[in-house]
Amino acid sequence: MLTLENKIVLYNCILKQFPDPGLYKVSRICEWLYTNDLSLEKLGYNSFRKFAEDFPEMFAFQSDNNNDFIEAKRWRTGEEKRVVSNESEAHPADSFFGTHNIILNDDIIEMTQQSLYALTKILDNGSTVTMMKQDIYRKFDEAKQTNALEFIGDKYIFPIGYCPDGFLVNGVITKNLSTHGKSLYFSFEKTQIFRTEPIEQQERNNHFTDIPIEEKNRIYMLLTDNFSCDQPIHMAQISKVLRGIDRKKHGFYKMKELLAALDFLKLDDVVLGGVQQTMVTIKRVPGFNARAEENNSRNNESFVPNQLPKGSLTDFCSLPVKPMSILEQFLKDNGIEANSESITKDLCSDFDKARAEGTVRIMDSKIIFLSRYVKSDGSRVEITIKPNAYDGKEWFLYFVDTIVREKALCINPGKQLENFAFLGNWSTFLADLAAKAVDEDWDFKSSSTKSYHILMQYIKYTFSRLMRENKVCISSDRSFAAFNTGLADNHYDDIYACFVPNDPGIGTEWRYSGFCTAASGGLGKQLVNCFNPLPEPPSYFKRNEDLFYNNANQLHTDFEHIIIDNIKRLPLQFLHDQFFDNTEARDITERIRASYDRVIRGDLYERLKRIICDNDRLFVRIQNRLKDAIELAQKRVRWNYKTAIPSYFPKRDTMSLMLPLALVDESKPDVALVVELTRSGSYQGQTILTLPQAYIDARLICRLTDDWLVPSKIFGDEVSAGDELTEAE
Repeated sequence: MLTLENKIVLYNCILKQFPDPGLYKVSRICEWLYTNDLSLEKLGYNSFRKFAEDFPEMFAFQSDNNNDFIEAKRWRTGEEKRVVSNESEAHPADSFFGTHNIILNDDIIEMTQQSLYALTKILDNGSTVTMMKQDIYRKFDEAKQTNALEFIGDKYIFPIGYCPDGFLVNGVITKNLSTHGKSLYFSFEKTQIFRTEPIEQQERNNHFTDIPIEEKNRIYMLLTDNFSCDQPIHMAQISKVLRGIDRKKHGFYKMKELLAALDFLKLDDVVLGGVQQTMVTIKRVPGFNARAEENNSRNNESFVPNQLPKGSLTDFCSLPVKPMSILEQFLKDNGIEANSESITKDLCSDFDKARAEGTVRIMDSKIIFLSRYVKSDGSRVEITIKPNAYDGKEWFLYFVDTIVREKALCINPGKQLENFAFLGNWSTFLADLAAKAVDEDWDFKSSSTKSYHILMQYIKYTFSRLMRENKVCISSDRSFAAFNTGLADNHYDDIYACFVPNDPGIGTEWRYSGFCTAASGGLGKQLVNCFNPLPEPPSYFKRNEDLFYNNANQLHTDFEHIIIDNIKRLPLQFLHDQFFDNTEARDITERIRASYDRVIRGDLYERLKRIICDNDRLFVRIQNRLKDAIELAQKRVRWNYKTAIPSYFPKRDTMSLMLPLALVDESKPDVALVVELTRSGSYQGQTILTLPQAYIDARLICRLTDDWLVPSKIFGDEVSAGDELTEAE
């Protein structure tokens, strides 16, 4: 039982890292407590639930998220004055900085996009920013395990990797001097520590060694698992799959040199969109790898056992602290006493068993197998390992799946309807629904033919919402099923989609039968006969704030995510205008405009990202222009509250409001800013959507009549390369 003094200490500790009331991941709170030497075990608890139950002033459970999320509250008691710390000048990291308890995660450390981009360029490892961040976490954990983590002069120092010139790069973690940022700050430094054999010398001498047949077989296996033979593939895609191959141990400094040395690959240098590119073709080699032949005829996820890494799991796979601690916590929460040593032994045994039984799977070059540990729904915890692109063992433990998911929602929301019933031809299905419903534009202005694209997305995600709300109705004898489409006919009667049992042995239980209104025709009569009350339409609104934007609330926008991560959604003309003093960037925007190849456009956008990240002045210029557009949008909302349009995001099951941003011409919106109301009462500008994306998310709620977001004014090609027409990130 926690004493009042214990609670005050714990409250002040948690308040440092999680100052705002709201929902937080249980694992992140546990990591923060452990970092501050206040682990659950030390506090005398074997599960977070029991700890939280003893601290109701601080925590409240959510009925649908008990295991993963917890609500952190402000302490409102008579002791409140004692709870608030008087050490206003203290730094949040004071209590743990310098110890080895620290566990890095996105809540505790600030890593700027600029630093991460610069690091990928210095290391020349082909990593994305997200991959680089995860590698930093992994390198930090490995340094802790191997005693390579040093604390010198008020900063942590740990090795990250070697540059192409042979010098070592160290990660540096210090206290964050910003009072508004996270507790810690990441930077890096290039040291004078040099590899014993300079990489440049290897490249100059072209001292290539013969690639062993086992290594060739592994490369061939990785490529044929991910690509078809006899088709040109962009080298960037090939390189991404082969990140786990250590080309330098065979004397190859560049990936292209390694690929050229493999006789089953054909390399062609071509010019696409004015940019020189290398295309790689995988040649089918009969007998070289039997699984490759099989993969070209069907999509097979199973490994042939003798092609898996040999030896015990720990012989070829490192086990970082973070996923191991997640697994250990999972076991403790389920009443199982375990430590790192016993878990390692279990995983080695489970991998040997899965390999012997042939149940190990491969997906996107990752190895997946089932452990002995059982989740509350009866399914077993999946273990995922993936190739290691850095020094050390060939593989590393990447992901431990301890999450219990709702079975109905395991499927991608956009696929649930097709997994529920056989619909026949989509064109016929959609045409039937459009003919019955009130006349509406179901295609964007640029569509030359009626494909009912908007209607397709509407019915898919409406069905997903209905599944969440348990509103898809099935008769007691399972002879009939139906759901309310949320649409109406010309008499404003609800339209229902009806289904009958499918033939035995077919992939889906149900088969589309037709659309009807209540009591009309055979299906309408059957509907009334089977269900009372009739199937209900989806509901989205839980509060007035879901409908109306309050200009009195502050709006805080994630400009880095919008400008860097979603640069493809910004209008090209807008970007071109901002690059008036940067010839290289303007040239890239022209190349993007002229290219129709997704891979080339993607590479060009990556170059634009790097230019913006390396140029603070340019980033601020774009940010200020976005701020001007946001201010104009807020003025429009003050003039007409309907300007802020409600929308629904299926994957996160959240409601948002969308504001029009006019970036090129103030009279014509180009993108939509997605804003969410936070628990603190302020708005968070989460991301931007192209207008087609925005319309599809908003149309789920109701038919739109606003002048800035209607299909007749939206061109479908306003979606940039790599973006889908549905859903915000």
